[in-house]
Amino acid sequence: MSFQPPPPSFLYGAGIGTIIYCLSRFLSHAIIQICPSSFQQKLANLNFAQLHHYHSLLPSTVHAIIQIVGTYNVVFHGDKDVLTFDDRLFVPYGITTLGPCFYMGFFVGYLLTDTALSPSLKVLGLPYAVHHISASMCWTFCASNRIMQNLASFLQFNELSTVMMNVRQVLLTAGYKSSDGIVVVVSLAFIALFSAVRVFPLPFLVHKWITYQFVSIRNEVGLGGASLLSLFLAVNVMLQGSWFAIMVRKLIELFTKSKKQSKGKEK
Repeated sequence: MSFQPPPPSFLYGAGIGTIIYCLSRFLSHAIIQICPSSFQQKLANLNFAQLHHYHSLLPSTVHAIIQIVGTYNVVFHGDKDVLTFDDRLFVPYGITTLGPCFYMGFFVGYLLTDTALSPSLKVLGLPYAVHHISASMCWTFCASNRIMQNLASFLQFNELSTVMMNVRQVLLTAGYKSSDGIVVVVSLAFIALFSAVRVFPLPFLVHKWITYQFVSIRNEVGLGGASLLSLFLAVNVMLQGSWFAIMVRKLIELFTKSKKQSKGKEK
């Protein structure tokens, strides 16, 4: 397993991802100035960490939309072979005609910038720190060795659920309660999307990796590289599974609380 530099298209994507993140974060601060005073007051009541997370919502949403649009064609119409890799910057397919390698780099640029601009790992959150750093390493390794592009694109397309998560957080910041109708609808949409793109595919991804993809990657980059990617896949499964468990627990608590309140009113 020898180190190779990532393709230029990957580096361009990483650079643009960093720039878009910074611009979006700046825009988030600017938008506050034209928001209603009541919303500005809500933000003024947030502590330092909460305010930092709030201003991460717009960069996160912009990144998610770009990934959804950029990876759609590869995910649903691309070659599923883990050894297929298109490192061109411009390609004759997709909505934007920017290649999948560009979006891999964009993903890494976003993750690294989100980590670097966090005041501390505590503010970012340990699970997110692990996710950001491990994913950045994994994507860079795959791009450098020209492997696993379709799987990387699929995991980037998983950002589909992020949009609803961010909308929910804005509603809560605006003062809505988690039991309010609009928040419940958005929460259910978020959990449905998260389940569809992040949780339900996991058994199939693990099965394909164990049965034949691991061997293909081992033959291409060696046992060390294949083992490292196995570790990254295991980390992803654990993170997605733990986040899903937290969502289910909160959903159960929400409906349990609603039932108790309904019974209280009947009495």
